[in-house]
Amino acid sequence: MKSKVLGSMMMVAGSTIGAGMLVMPINSASVGFTTTFIELVIFYFLMLIPALAIAEATQFAPQGTTVAGIVKRAMGPNFYIANNLLLYIFAYSLACAYISGITNVIADLLQIPANLRKVFTLACIILLGFIVTISTRVADIINRIMFYIMCLAFVILVAVSFSNLDLHNLTYTPISTSAVYKSIPIFFLAYGFHILIPSLSDYLDRNVRDLKIALIGGLSIPFVIFTIWNLVIHGQATQDQLITFAQSGNVNIASLITNGKPTALLGIAVTIFTLTALITSFIGLSTALITTIKENFKKSQSVEEQGFIPADRQAKVETKLNRFAIFLLAFAIPGAVLAFTPAAFVFFLGFAAIISTLQAMVMPMLALIKIRKTNPELYQQTNVYRFCLPSIVLLFISILFIFVAFMADLNF
Repeated sequence: MKSKVLGSMMMVAGSTIGAGMLVMPINSASVGFTTTFIELVIFYFLMLIPALAIAEATQFAPQGTTVAGIVKRAMGPNFYIANNLLLYIFAYSLACAYISGITNVIADLLQIPANLRKVFTLACIILLGFIVTISTRVADIINRIMFYIMCLAFVILVAVSFSNLDLHNLTYTPISTSAVYKSIPIFFLAYGFHILIPSLSDYLDRNVRDLKIALIGGLSIPFVIFTIWNLVIHGQATQDQLITFAQSGNVNIASLITNGKPTALLGIAVTIFTLTALITSFIGLSTALITTIKENFKKSQSVEEQGFIPADRQAKVETKLNRFAIFLLAFAIPGAVLAFTPAAFVFFLGFAAIISTLQAMVMPMLALIKIRKTNPELYQQTNVYRFCLPSIVLLFISILFIFVAFMADLNF
């Protein structure tokens, strides 16, 4: 397998596997393992749909074009502005959350005094920003290292947990229909990585075949890890015990695994997994944010390149910005928010599902529907990729995703 394809797979996987995965089985305790597994399978395939739709659309735009750029070409400048606005709100808010989580974990490990936390946060922003701003290749290498470490920590967590596994605990069914209904947003939010796809298309030189391998393979890794983790944790205790644990507000998963007596090794594994999961998620998000900034400050293009281009034509979006300017635009706002108004990003994260669904899934699928309808000549070449689902199905999926996103953010 090509190095870039493998790296892209790990970018997808790293962006998808977040530290919140550790408590996923606790949040789904009321539906049991079998229903959890079924929902993981369903949303795995559902989340591949917008991913492959974006892959189809990217082949008709110059290298370096984002979702917003595709939307602009298909639906006009107003949708371009709306898509960019949604992306910046989502990306900056989530970047604040990731940076806050990373710095808190490291600061606790290093026992950084409270009065130096803001300075330490600034130092972390500079280091993390430096990694992703240099180049996508450097971000890929660091992401791989973090991903391998995360997998090692995960293996330790699973190995320790297997000693208490009781297969009977995996046979529980949902306590009610309402429990199943309320569990849907948990798994819908678990597979969020779509904001990254245009950056991966850019990294893979608009090679759609390689991009499809990276997307399918990259999403399959979290599916396997989510399944194993849910199996292990659901098997630790009865359903009533897991529900009680969830209602207690106790998020110490190590305590559950070891029956209230966590070991030093397990504590280290949980910390390492949490930290590396946050870092890989941050790298994926920042890569997408930087691609967007580059496109927003692009050099002038020919009239032809401002529209859609044949899949076999080579064209690239060139930015006016140097790396230092990109760094400032990407990380000055998160740094200022964390330094002066850290609660600000929490408000927007309350609408993260709606924002990310509209920006990175629904609008791209609607743009693809428009491309298929108004630019049939683009599909006349034999080497053009066309996702198998018809436009009417993509429209139905778009409506379904909007509904589930509102379920997730508004708790109804």
